[in-house]
Amino acid sequence: MELRCNNRIISDDVKLCNGASKIKGLMFSGKLKDNEGLILSNSSSIHMLFVFQKIDVVWLNKNKIVIDKKEDVKPFSLLIKPKVKADYVIELPPGKAKLFKSGNKVYFR
Repeated sequence: MELRCNNRIISDDVKLCNGASKIKGLMFSGKLKDNEGLILSNSSSIHMLFVFQKIDVVWLNKNKIVIDKKEDVKPFSLLIKPKVKADYVIELPPGKAKLFKSGNKVYFR
């Protein structure tokens, strides 16, 4: 699946995670490639337990509008959450969050 923002492809290998795949997330996984990412639906906060890489995180509301972001989240961080409750969490390789600005509309299917 493609992830787009500002008429630009951010990542072309993004997985939408629900249920068990959302619970596992990036735990025990290899390093994200530059074109990869995860989208966690119906989520707001995350943890980085058993995630062995830094990531960037972008939070969206129900309309897929950027409401917050955090760069270079460290492995094994206990609780990472946005300033306000989110509906989607996007986990991306380091350096990708800078491509998003608060208020941007994000597209994925």
